[in-house]
Amino acid sequence: MEVRDLISKGLSRLDERREQRDEELAALVIRNMEAMSDRRTLHVYISVLAAVNGLIWLCVAVFPRDVEYAWGKVSDLDDRIAAVMIAIIFGLGFWLTYTLFRLKFPNIEEQNLDKQFLSSFHYSQHSIKRFRIWVASVVGGMLNVLALMIFEIYRSHGW
Repeated sequence: MEVRDLISKGLSRLDERREQRDEELAALVIRNMEAMSDRRTLHVYISVLAAVNGLIWLCVAVFPRDVEYAWGKVSDLDDRIAAVMIAIIFGLGFWLTYTLFRLKFPNIEEQNLDKQFLSSFHYSQHSIKRFRIWVASVVGGMLNVLALMIFEIYRSHGW
């Protein structure tokens, strides 16, 4: 009976820590989303993301064979590290695309549920626009990864 109690206490503490980490991550994302409503902060986000993405592209353009060698070593070492590298490049393209959309549509994340005529219709239209922006941001991230991979193959093998 004691072993079961210890296991159940350990699992409940693990669940509590997991929930706490999830809440902290959600709070961080919400804080960053709210920060993007400020135009100055949004320009800083765009500058930082574009600079980091540009540095990655510059490394591939200047040192294509070294990048290919490093990629081969990393992917041979552990597939998780390679997946994390792809996820970082995807994330840079994704957030850069999203911040550019936030520059065009600054109030896209605001939820306005006023009691006016056709408010549910306007809310639905706003939700559709937000969904399309998120989908376009995902496509932007995927295009960043694919274009970088194609460019790296082109530069290293000289098609």
